[in-house]
Amino acid sequence: MSKGLKIAIILAAISLVAGFVAIFIVANNFFMGKFPEQRTIIGGTEVSDKNVSDALVSMNAGDGLQMVVTKDGNELVVPISDAITRMYDREQVESAKSDISFFDYLFHNEVDMPLSPTSVSIDEKKLLEDIKTTLPKTKYKTTDAYFDKDWNLIDEVQGDDIDYDTFIKKVVDDINNGLELSYNAEDYYFHPNVKASDPNMKETKDRVQEYKSLSITFKFGKKKEVITPEKICSKLKMKKDKLKLDMSWTKGYIRKLAKKYNTFGLSRKFKTTMDGKKEVPSGTLGWWMDEPHTLEMLNNALKKKKSKSITPKYFNKGADFGKDNDIGKSYVEVSISRQHVWVYVKGKLKMETDCVTGIPNKERMTHPGCHYVYAKQRDRWLGTMEVQGYHTHVDYFMPFNGGEGLHDAPWRGAFGGTIYRGGGSHGCVNLPPSKAAEMYDLVWVGMPVIVY
Repeated sequence: MSKGLKIAIILAAISLVAGFVAIFIVANNFFMGKFPEQRTIIGGTEVSDKNVSDALVSMNAGDGLQMVVTKDGNELVVPISDAITRMYDREQVESAKSDISFFDYLFHNEVDMPLSPTSVSIDEKKLLEDIKTTLPKTKYKTTDAYFDKDWNLIDEVQGDDIDYDTFIKKVVDDINNGLELSYNAEDYYFHPNVKASDPNMKETKDRVQEYKSLSITFKFGKKKEVITPEKICSKLKMKKDKLKLDMSWTKGYIRKLAKKYNTFGLSRKFKTTMDGKKEVPSGTLGWWMDEPHTLEMLNNALKKKKSKSITPKYFNKGADFGKDNDIGKSYVEVSISRQHVWVYVKGKLKMETDCVTGIPNKERMTHPGCHYVYAKQRDRWLGTMEVQGYHTHVDYFMPFNGGEGLHDAPWRGAFGGTIYRGGGSHGCVNLPPSKAAEMYDLVWVGMPVIVY
């Protein structure tokens, strides 16, 4: 036998003996009561290479009891033994050991076996404190999608804030059942309840867009009052998850417009031809908005969600929406004291004439005020003998205040001066026939007549 062969036989014998020794140790542990020496976890407690008695003590003491939480890719170990008191009995531990196979012993397989304790006492407040102390602080808070004050749709945010009520409940259940305490934090994040992609949110966004492109313009001559999209959107609100436009403000808005532009019943400061500025009392002239009808037009436009220019409706009208008054630059001016009439068209004097106004007493006076021509009539009979005590034919009649009007007076031989004081009319403004004809061609229905 060669020397090399002898060495090979010796080495083989040594290996065989070592193998038998290892098998003996493993078998001894398996049959004599020790847990495997490799990493062995029973009910969350490591009992590697311990006999049943020592393992029982460690498990009841909660030695090394911990949970592992993975957050942001990092495994974080949370010691929780100070919050847990568990009780196992010997029979449970022996049964757990017997469930470990001989091959786990032999091939050093790691063992992690759940085991429910016979009783558990958990200080949930302390448990929560242990977890929060170990885990990093929240970086982003989860929020629902929502509309901001300008009705822009803001996307939801998926944060990293943990729903600790749900998380603690899961941990407690797992402890009670002796399960492995290993968790992914992301599984317990709060999640948005409302997302921008939700059908209701998308529908609301589309409806908001309709209002954002909506404007209502009220026209007062060259002046405009605009209800902007921003104003309209400020009146939007959600009611039972539905977008609603609050219409309660529209009545007040029309009331404000009326207060701003109504002139009916107000006196005016009027620049006269010969006597400077005078304050002229109210008369038949003036803007008086029909608020109910105008409000109806506004509400209908808002309901249809279509931009619109609206000219308000009026019970009574003025001639202009000027800076100082509603008279404008075209008007008939009547001075009672001067017994004179001027006609202006677009600011230019077109004609003037002497006149005779009513006798200055209660029954026959020509009433001062801001009036307007409300008709133009030819070949007209004025008054009756039974009521007024006269029945007179005129060729041109331009009434401006009830029965008071501008007309020709062919029966008179003179005009102007002080005739009116004793021989004046019954309230009308008497004109020379040729001047009445000229005036008839210059004036129009609606033209202001300013009497002072």
